Amino acid sequence: MKKITYFLAGTAGLTALAACSAEDPVHPEETLEPYLEAWSTGNFSEMPDYISDEALSEIDGFDWEFEERYETIYDALSLDLEINFEERNFEEKEEDLEELEEISYPVDVTMATAAGDISYEASVDLEKITDEEEETEEWVVHWETDHFMPGMEDPHDEISMETVEPVRGEIFDRNGEPLAVNGEIYEAGIVPDAADDPEEAAREMAEILEIDEDAAVERALQYEDNPEWFAPVQQLALTDERAEDLLDISGVQLSEVEGREYPYGDTTGHVIGHIGAVNAEELEEHDGYTSSSEIGKNGMELVLEEELRGSPGMTVAVVDDEGETREVLLEEEAVDGEDVALTLDASMQEDVAGILEDDSGAGVVQDPETGEVLVLASEPAFDSNLRYLGLPDPRAEELDTTDVLFERRFQGTYSPGSIFKPFTAAIGLEEETLDPDEELTIEGEQWQADESWGGYRITRVNDAENVDLSTAMKQSDNIYFARQALDIGSETMESWAETLGFGEDFPFDFPLHTSQIANDGLEQEELLADTGYGQGEVEISPVHINALYSAFLNDGDVTMPVLIQEEEREVETQELFQPETAETVRETLREVVAEDDGTANRDDTPGELAGKTGTAELKSDQTVEDGDQIGWYTSFDNENENYVVTIMIQNAEDRGGSGYAVDLANEFWERVE
Repeated sequence: MKKITYFLAGTAGLTALAACSAEDPVHPEETLEPYLEAWSTGNFSEMPDYISDEALSEIDGFDWEFEERYETIYDALSLDLEINFEERNFEEKEEDLEELEEISYPVDVTMATAAGDISYEASVDLEKITDEEEETEEWVVHWETDHFMPGMEDPHDEISMETVEPVRGEIFDRNGEPLAVNGEIYEAGIVPDAADDPEEAAREMAEILEIDEDAAVERALQYEDNPEWFAPVQQLALTDERAEDLLDISGVQLSEVEGREYPYGDTTGHVIGHIGAVNAEELEEHDGYTSSSEIGKNGMELVLEEELRGSPGMTVAVVDDEGETREVLLEEEAVDGEDVALTLDASMQEDVAGILEDDSGAGVVQDPETGEVLVLASEPAFDSNLRYLGLPDPRAEELDTTDVLFERRFQGTYSPGSIFKPFTAAIGLEEETLDPDEELTIEGEQWQADESWGGYRITRVNDAENVDLSTAMKQSDNIYFARQALDIGSETMESWAETLGFGEDFPFDFPLHTSQIANDGLEQEELLADTGYGQGEVEISPVHINALYSAFLNDGDVTMPVLIQEEEREVETQELFQPETAETVRETLREVVAEDDGTANRDDTPGELAGKTGTAELKSDQTVEDGDQIGWYTSFDNENENYVVTIMIQNAEDRGGSGYAVDLANEFWERVE
């Protein structure tokens, strides 16, 4: 069998159209092979070079162009073409090529489409033509309709392609609460005949919905020849309170149409994201989409696109010029997308989002035993419904830049400040460079290792002179942890950073920015010292640091966070520290909350909390005063061991730094205790 496929750059033995003298018989395959190659490789403009004058004359009488017809249909079907035929050995069959005037070749054609394969057998008939004047012979092809597509009985037959979009899968929380579902939305529009002034009505709509006036007018007047028709102007959620105001406008009507609903709006905006119309770039990158398809744009709608999308159905058929079906060539049913349950608790997500709503920050809640993440909050947040429907978000007007609205703070990396100190302590305990009972003598509020540091000094906010691990953790002593980092050493600290997941993708169902311990190593002594108390160049995401704290509740094993709920999913853990190390650090974290001199101590602290505060200072150098601060607090219930909670607040310098984060976290703990 001779195979000619779309993927071949050329086929061995192919020659140009042969015209030979009568004394040298021409072989029909010298015409057949280049004809089939032109067909299979999409070089349709070359096919007529091998077609008979009689067939070409007939083709010229059709109301379509040969090359354009092939390209239009084949491109629409995204065809990969494979053609096979069996070569003839005329000598072996004792056939006289000189006497042969006509011959027919059975050809196996396979058209691979996104919806499946169309396979059929065509017959390519060739005739030998003699030019008496030139005394030459050549073989030509009698073109037939099945050289284009099977099932065609008439050149005027058309190919009908119908695509059936799959039903998109839905997203739910751990309790079955809908987070992204297929429902109904309003289609707001105008019936010009029913409006006192259609143009003015459109402008009033635009003002209420804060959309472009000219675009609204253009949509409202799109059916000038049929003013009695309903002209859609803008879609909006059924829960949008502005719908009532729209109905007060003359000529405006609302109809309910199918659409995506996000019941929790901005509460889950950053984590769920939204879908939208597919763009040209996405069409290029993804198979199975059409210009009318919708696709996940961000959040879990994007992360889970493959699962939620499903597979479109397609019917390819030959129809006559009256639209009647001659033959169905391919029929592939649509496969609906999968529903996905997340580990999120929508009610708890609402609590944390509500606590953070007046701030810029993030909140993460994880079950330390299973790794299930119950809250991924980031404020300020966008409303998924508004983004999906292309409506402006009123919250954006209150902000200096809309970038603030779209910053996914649980995903990004930030300087952790003192919430990193428990890990410096744990590393020192593991390496036996730290004795928890040893008291370091520290005089004053500033310190440097030696004069080689020049004017660089490390500052602390307490003035205890004899400092052990307990005191250092409770009072968040920067100098103590800087000295411990120097004792650990740069190479050891870098090695432990790798163990803790710095410098590589941290495994999570939602992509996170990569945490880092330093830009380019810790060889500089001052940088190593700063790293010990979570400053320097350390950056980590709230999800990452929150997960690491689970090690203090699990005998030194960190439980990897998960966001997608799966029945068969095994809990993934990684051993970090010895149980004794984890317990020692855990005791100091309890003291941070329980002892009077602890930075997280409050008279009204709910439950038996343990945790660590952190105030990260964002300064270019030590001479800068009143720089921006990030307030952190990671906590857990030391008795119930049910959740690990991290609250991160940006621009905390005017709110009391990490103390403000403690108050917000305690508000959450009061609600769940």
